[in-house]
Amino acid sequence: TNHDETIDFNEFLFLAAVGNRTGSLEERLDIVFDLWDVSNDGLLDQNELAHLISAMYDRAGVKNRQGDQDPHKRAKEIIKKLDITGDKKLNKDEFINGCKNDEVIRKLLIPDP
Repeated sequence: TNHDETIDFNEFLFLAAVGNRTGSLEERLDIVFDLWDVSNDGLLDQNELAHLISAMYDRAGVKNRQGDQDPHKRAKEIIKKLDITGDKKLNKDEFINGCKNDEVIRKLLIPDP
C-alpha cells in the first residue's frame, strides 16, 4: 500500500495479482493481465497499462511522476516495445512473453511482493 492505512482499488488489484507467490511467473502474469484488462476486451491499452504502472509507483512510494517516470509515457514505451501485432495494445501473449523476456519491464510491472 501507499502507507495511508487504506487500500484503494489499484492497491487491491496489485495485491491480488502479485501477492500470490504460489503460481509460476506465467500464471502470475496471466492473473495480472486479467485483473488490469478492465475493458474485458482481451487487450491492455495505454490507459490500462498506465493505471498498472501508477499502482506499482504507489506501492514503491514513487512521488515524482514527471518526464521518464510519467505512467502514460512508460505505458506507451512498453507497448511500443512489446506490441507485435501493431495495434498499439497488448494482447495476453504479447504481455506475458514480453514480461518474461524483458527483466526491466517484468520488475516494473510484477515486482517481488
